[in-house]
Amino acid sequence: MDRYKYAFFALLAVPLTLFEVWYALAGEIGRLELAIIFVVPMYVISFLAISYAPDVNRSTIGDYLLSLTSLIAGVYLITQMDRYHDWISGLSYFTVWDQVAAAAYLILTLELLRRCVGPGISVVVWLVIGYCLLGHHLSGFFSHRGLSWHYLLEVLMVSPQDGGLFSAPIQVAAVYAFLFVTFGKFLEKSGGGDFFFNLAALIAGRRSGGSAKVAITSSGLFGMISGSPASDVMTTGSITIPMMKRAGYTGRVAGAIEAVACTGGALLPPVMGAVVFLMVEFTGIPYKEVLLSILASSVLYYVCIYVQVHCYSCRRQVGRIDASLIPSLWTVVRTGWIFVIPMGLLVYYMLNGHTPALAATFALIAVILASWGIPGKRLGPRKLIEGCVEVCTAIAPLIAAVAGAGILMLGLNITGLVSKLSALIFSVAEVNIFLALAAAAVVTIICGMGMPVVAVYSLVAVMVAPALVDAGLMPIQAHLFLIFFAVASYLTPPVAVAAYVASTIADERPMTVAVTAARVGMVVFALPFAFVYNPGMLLIGEWQTIVFDIVKVTVAVCVLAVAAEGWYHGILKSWVRALLIAVALLGFSSFNLIGVAGLCLAAAYLISKRLRPALDGPLPPSSGNQKVETWQ
Repeated sequence: MDRYKYAFFALLAVPLTLFEVWYALAGEIGRLELAIIFVVPMYVISFLAISYAPDVNRSTIGDYLLSLTSLIAGVYLITQMDRYHDWISGLSYFTVWDQVAAAAYLILTLELLRRCVGPGISVVVWLVIGYCLLGHHLSGFFSHRGLSWHYLLEVLMVSPQDGGLFSAPIQVAAVYAFLFVTFGKFLEKSGGGDFFFNLAALIAGRRSGGSAKVAITSSGLFGMISGSPASDVMTTGSITIPMMKRAGYTGRVAGAIEAVACTGGALLPPVMGAVVFLMVEFTGIPYKEVLLSILASSVLYYVCIYVQVHCYSCRRQVGRIDASLIPSLWTVVRTGWIFVIPMGLLVYYMLNGHTPALAATFALIAVILASWGIPGKRLGPRKLIEGCVEVCTAIAPLIAAVAGAGILMLGLNITGLVSKLSALIFSVAEVNIFLALAAAAVVTIICGMGMPVVAVYSLVAVMVAPALVDAGLMPIQAHLFLIFFAVASYLTPPVAVAAYVASTIADERPMTVAVTAARVGMVVFALPFAFVYNPGMLLIGEWQTIVFDIVKVTVAVCVLAVAAEGWYHGILKSWVRALLIAVALLGFSSFNLIGVAGLCLAAAYLISKRLRPALDGPLPPSSGNQKVETWQ
């Protein structure tokens, strides 16, 4: 990046960051005004940061023209915020200049979507816009009353309650996601990433598969804050993937483990990658209740990965870290104790009734102050400016995606397409609720191909969640179900973004890493069904029910992990693995009597294998240079 462009970015990024901090601490402007002020500089930066073609690394004249258009139209929108704040549909007049600005930002959003997310979601947005304008020509179930272009542009800009450019997805990105990404970026710059890594090495480094377990722990902790699996893989994977390869894992397996670990960060309380805040907006469920509800499921996600990686590592005798490379407790405490303060502040404020934006802001300030106690990691003016610029360029794809999701929300709401889709899913649910859940999972994964978790959830929360609630699910079950599958889209071929990023570091083919990642992280596909059929996992019901469901599903998760790897103190025969998988799936279901009986037999079998000498020893140690290795 040339210095003039960097200086221009800094002139926009630094004031925007200061504005966000001010809003979190004492801001008293409306959400619509906040969204406009946030979007304008972000669009200006995005068109210069992301070129029109993937293989072009410089800004072209077209990029500058689009950026200038964003600035001019955006300044007009900012000057009209008072009018928009008091807007009354049908009485307030949407002028020609309002229409020009709205049309400009609609076109800019579609182009930014194409650049950042790809043609898939762009085509869907175009189809929804076409349906809004031409759907009244259809006959039958999908017909709607005619909508004029003038009306569409008006609600696109000034009716955020129905969706549109400045609706809930953009507002959540402006209020929460921006501050948490900034906190994560400054934490990384001040050495917080090293602290997480050293802490993970101290906890898991000496165990079998220690290098992979360090990667899982450190990547999960870091991913919890940032909520961007792809960028987390680039940040932590650059350290953990080479480390795992040196310890004997192939590049394919190392990349898959890193992708799965980073992806799960979006499910970990207390931050959940900011998607939790959007869920609170949509459902009205208190923040603390959401966190407590998802805690058991998010922990079991990592339990399954740990067990599977442990069995894999023991079977192949790989993954141990040289004891001399593992820091002592005193070293970890001495070099990183100060990072406990910002993390503690974050958790304290979030769990004690304060707004998440305020919690992130206090944690951000604490990180900046704490960095001055770490030689060589101080966040001085230069590093602060660099951090602000890096945050704004990093979240450009998120802004494009959530803006597109807002347009989709608008189209679905004003045409009544939401209720029609709900009716279709409900008709399926009347036949079989499992089929309705499966359909919802497939839709969410398809919508999530290449999209940030916040963006895909904001889409399916409007399009699919009402249907699941109508079919009999509790709102918290329906929305967490969709969040899990929104996260799963990062691991699901053919567009497994986290796995693709990991493949570049691991120097492996993207699709092979993606397929392996889907197998390592397969529990993410099972847990949503588990807490739908076992609501005690979400702390719903009497305490006896809660304990029973959590214990039952925990055992099922461990059995599934062992069966997937095919080794537990000896190689498991194919028919045994098939039976164990069937037993695990029964444990996830609502067939409690059969499920518990099967799990008890499976547990007894595995315990007997542990107590007697293994008939099949581990495989010979594998080499880090080994090119072919199957995850059995």
